[in-house]
Amino acid sequence: MDFDRITDSSVRKIFESLIHSKILINMHVKGTKYDQLTVMTGLRRKLGRLHFLLGYPDGFAEAVAGSDAWSIDYEFTGTDGIPYMFSSTGGEVYRDQLSIPFPHHLTRKQRRKYFRLEAPNGTTVEFNFDQSECREKVVDVSVGGALIALVCFEDVNRKDSPFKVGDVIEDVELSFPLESSETRIRIKKATVVRFDRGRSKARTCCGLEFTEVDPSQVKALTEFIYMYQRNYLRRRIRPDI
Repeated sequence: MDFDRITDSSVRKIFESLIHSKILINMHVKGTKYDQLTVMTGLRRKLGRLHFLLGYPDGFAEAVAGSDAWSIDYEFTGTDGIPYMFSSTGGEVYRDQLSIPFPHHLTRKQRRKYFRLEAPNGTTVEFNFDQSECREKVVDVSVGGALIALVCFEDVNRKDSPFKVGDVIEDVELSFPLESSETRIRIKKATVVRFDRGRSKARTCCGLEFTEVDPSQVKALTEFIYMYQRNYLRRRIRPDI
């Protein structure tokens, strides 16, 4: 697992993007079981040092009761889809918000090249292969590829996977269900890169790498993944934050 250390003016730029995009931040008070989601609302300067402001989350006062200095760990997923972490010590209540001193650095954690999202229920992938029309369940997806469950082939009692590593599938279409419509993403070419037998109730899952995609479709897929994750997290906090 790779870690990047981000310091100086880059920290401020990332925090400004959090404020602008209203990205959710998970905060954990060290030494307690307190975890809560909130958002960064602004920046302020006090005694020559920058502070960031957070929406005041439920239960915070009780979590830090008796503590001389707040000691908090934070995690968030940036606009680049990569997880970030940082810690802080100290802070105060400022105009019904939390005012926290800027950290000395952020840590960026990147498990893989692309952030991977567990696919929403009902997400499918459609393609033609070996003169057959296929519609399979998507297990997870990223901008760079997807893991699909080969349910369609099981339904016709095939004992073996129809694919082998290195096979190229053309004209792949992802379909993401939404409450009022659906989002469809077209992939010109995808390559079979692996098999996984432990991720789904299906007998076999197949990993696809998207090897040829129009830039407009890359953008649309990136926006959908970010939007879905953001909306999912928003449903877990108070609507007034």
